[in-house]
Amino acid sequence: MEEELKKAIDFVVSKNAKYADVRLEKGYATVIELRDDVLREMSYGIDQGIGVRVLYKNSWGFSSSNDVSKPNLKDTFEDALNISRALSLSESDKKAEAVKIADAGQGSDYFKRKPKINPEDVGIEEKKRLVKEAYKAARKHSPYIKTVSILYLDGYEEKVYANSDGRYIVMETPAVFMRVRAVARKGNVLQEGVESIGAVAGFEVIEEENPEVVGVKAADKAVRLLDAELPPAGELPVIMDNKLTGVFMHEALGHSAEADHVLYGESILKGKLGDEIAYEGLTVADDPTIENSHGYYKYDDEGMESKRTEIIKNGVLVSYLHTRETAGRLEAVPTSNARAADYSEVPLVRMSNTVIEEGGWNFEEMREDMPFGIYAKGMRGGQVDTVRGEFQFSAEEAFLIEKGVLSKRLKNVSLSGRTLDVLKNIDAVGNDKKRGTIGFCGKDGQEVPVSEYAPHVRVKKILVGGAVSAQNSV
Repeated sequence: MEEELKKAIDFVVSKNAKYADVRLEKGYATVIELRDDVLREMSYGIDQGIGVRVLYKNSWGFSSSNDVSKPNLKDTFEDALNISRALSLSESDKKAEAVKIADAGQGSDYFKRKPKINPEDVGIEEKKRLVKEAYKAARKHSPYIKTVSILYLDGYEEKVYANSDGRYIVMETPAVFMRVRAVARKGNVLQEGVESIGAVAGFEVIEEENPEVVGVKAADKAVRLLDAELPPAGELPVIMDNKLTGVFMHEALGHSAEADHVLYGESILKGKLGDEIAYEGLTVADDPTIENSHGYYKYDDEGMESKRTEIIKNGVLVSYLHTRETAGRLEAVPTSNARAADYSEVPLVRMSNTVIEEGGWNFEEMREDMPFGIYAKGMRGGQVDTVRGEFQFSAEEAFLIEKGVLSKRLKNVSLSGRTLDVLKNIDAVGNDKKRGTIGFCGKDGQEVPVSEYAPHVRVKKILVGGAVSAQNSV
């Protein structure tokens, strides 16, 4: 296939295309979805296809197909070329800024991530058994548990990437994911608990994490919240646990640092490179090189070898996250953050693993000098406006802090404010970094796997309110 791909690329270049690349992907996936002991889905499928980008003058053309035969390969390249040509004739293209693509080097590589246990070697009945065990463990945990749903995914992907700069990469990687969602009811009160596990690794992750334990954790969280109280309202000091810290930095900071948002004037971080925008003890990075993480990859979807990128270093904004095009336009170094959900989608600037580096505080020290405040854990949901730099999140669970002691358990805690204000109001970073949330990040209709690694962080003040529960029906 290498020869055919290179011939197709040479063909569009001979037609005056400035640049072209192709992703050829084949994925094997198992899906098991269980809700209230009923299998809603149990399937195994194979999906394959190609995605082609062509840059003609200042316009991109993109075409994809699930037909990977040799005759269709050339047709797909021609379609992308014709689209880019047609767009180049428009008035908007004639007025557009010249597209610059940052250099990414040449060379070939064959990378295979070998799992300890290949998901392909585990029978569907064994996978179903573990899902059922997680379900039973969650339901048996408490009579208050009324609904349990479990989503199990595993897959193995073979991907070939090639471009007109001479890059040729072959990758093979496994992945697994499991999420348990439990809903508890007491009278008219409903609360939800969610726990997830996952990694770019093999079935060993599922076995090592123990699905039954994951189910119990989700159920226990839901039950704990049934008797929790609503929080006080107002601007209060807040300690965020590792999960909330990680998701906050991902959502409020990370999306604003994506260079496409910066270029389109949709980010509060535009023009702030080199500025001190946060507490001097805060360092935040994006790092797809963390092995056995959910956001791991060896190469991004432009053939860039993955690397760690510091976004904030000691409180100073030092970098945005880039594709090769955004790096070219902003005269920056590419950061290996071009990611696409699959071959049918265009690569976008995306995060991978959001990492908040440790400080010098322990959790007890953070609480000791807080006469009154909130300890907020996890995130249930929320929204971020990268243009205005505003956010609103709901914590999964929380505690009231009184005279340095955790007192009442709280529920439906909402946190809102301005991202830059919160970054400046951080006054303590913990020394207890660990893996936080495991999930999928959405942007422009695409979802890609991500995770976070963070310590506890204390903020001098955030606007706190009692959010209306998102789980008011089953």
